[in-house]
Amino acid sequence: MNKSLIWIGSCLCVLVWPVMAAPNAQAFLPADAAVKESLLASPIIQSARAQKEAMRLRSNTMRTGTAEFTLRANLQERRVPAQHERFLESTFTLERPVRLWGKSAVDGQLSDKTIALADLEFNDAMHEASRELMKLWFAHAHMMLAMEQAQKQKDSTAQILQMAQARFKQGEIARMDLELAQAEVQRAQAAWQLAQADLSVARVAFAQRYPALPLPTQPAHIASEDLSDFAQSQDDLKAMFLNQNHELNALRLEAERLQLWAERARLDRMADPTVGIYTARDRGGAEQVTGLTLSMPLSGSVRRDHALATLADAQAAADKVRRMTVQLSAGFDQLWIQFHSKRVAAVQLQLAADTQSRAAEKSRKAYALGEHSMSETLLIARAAFEQQFAATRMQLEALERMAELQLELHQVWDFDG
Repeated sequence: MNKSLIWIGSCLCVLVWPVMAAPNAQAFLPADAAVKESLLASPIIQSARAQKEAMRLRSNTMRTGTAEFTLRANLQERRVPAQHERFLESTFTLERPVRLWGKSAVDGQLSDKTIALADLEFNDAMHEASRELMKLWFAHAHMMLAMEQAQKQKDSTAQILQMAQARFKQGEIARMDLELAQAEVQRAQAAWQLAQADLSVARVAFAQRYPALPLPTQPAHIASEDLSDFAQSQDDLKAMFLNQNHELNALRLEAERLQLWAERARLDRMADPTVGIYTARDRGGAEQVTGLTLSMPLSGSVRRDHALATLADAQAAADKVRRMTVQLSAGFDQLWIQFHSKRVAAVQLQLAADTQSRAAEKSRKAYALGEHSMSETLLIARAAFEQQFAATRMQLEALERMAELQLELHQVWDFDG
């Protein structure tokens, strides 16, 4: 019995969801080249590019080190009163700290990690900007869909009003029915004006951020086959998402950098010596002196405490990676559930909308024959438009969730480089 139920359920699923290709949200989105050009021209990405260059230059200082040559000069006068002699004497010293104890190798690794982090943070900025662009794009799409539905409802109520006016002239209906139709037209007109205002606001918001990227002039018409499911399982896609997530990878890389900083601080407990060479002219040049200098700071508790603090920072960063992994996993699961629930709901709502539309058409014909009242006809027509709007809105929301998933999986608008 259980096997029979499973078989029937499988057949129903096949009937509702035929075998389809992989999801392709790109068909409803602007092209990659146009999006990338708009993002690179935005102030946010220009700032991120400047920050990337700054981090790259700082990484060079890590590799070469901050030690500099120091030149010291000393001029003095020697007096010998007993012999009434005076001599001009001078000393010149050139010295420089020397990195020892393996610090140079660690600094080189830190430089490489910093360059990699700069590239990753720039890619993350591009990805965050892509998220924002997609959010504004779908906000405009929702407003355009609402505008289309408001226009259809406005036209439909106008047709009902014309029908009511004709029947009123022939004395078939009371004035109250005519006034009900007029009120419905006024309500639809107000809804249309509000939808037009919301659409204008969405267009302005998008155009201010991305003026070079054109917006569509017609709403997207989405079919069930456009909302195809992913071929991979949820766990496989989540693993892919966590492996490619810029924010998480940046935290991982930052944790590795802090581990290197902790190692660098441990090595720095042994201070670097300063080596120099000097030359001196004594007794007016009668004596020439040349020698070497060596100085080394004596380490204290400051270097020890700094090393321990850096090690604690590295541990905190590792803990943050684990916490972020849990948060991103939960966020991906929520997005996955939203897509699939909206995908199924879109089909069910469309079936209900089709049924309600047929009922509205029958009601309109019944009113023309005098079998329905005006209030019944208006109520059923309004329900039909609301049901159709709910269905198309759910389709658009499912498409939006699918696009968000593909964006997070780098299947659309992948600008890493």
